[in-house]
Amino acid sequence: MRKIIIGIILMLPFVANAAEVVFEGYPVKKIETNENSSNTSLLTKAQSSENKVTIVKEGDNYYWATRGNLQVVPMQSGFYVTYLAVNGAGYVRTLAPEARNIFRQMPAEEQAKQFLYFEHLVHQMGSITYYGR
Repeated sequence: MRKIIIGIILMLPFVANAAEVVFEGYPVKKIETNENSSNTSLLTKAQSSENKVTIVKEGDNYYWATRGNLQVVPMQSGFYVTYLAVNGAGYVRTLAPEARNIFRQMPAEEQAKQFLYFEHLVHQMGSITYYGR
């Protein structure tokens, strides 16, 4: 019994600092742009899973977990929250949690016509933008 209690005590710092997922989304559309062209494509389910976006909160800090745990700064304006990468590599803009709840209450047909977020990445001399739910 004593070993169990010691084990629990040793694990408490890890549990206290566990990352909380604040946003997770799956893209359905990808737009690639450079100085010469722009290309739009719809993603398959496999591509969507492969390119999902996750923002987590650890303590007082936020991280773009699916982009190498890059630190981001959340900024809320109206119904939107923008998570801006501290190194300028891009951002994720999504509906604020309250607005997401309203979105989820909409009929599925209406949800399918709209996007819940977009993820914008600066890529070389161009950009990649994902739109998803």
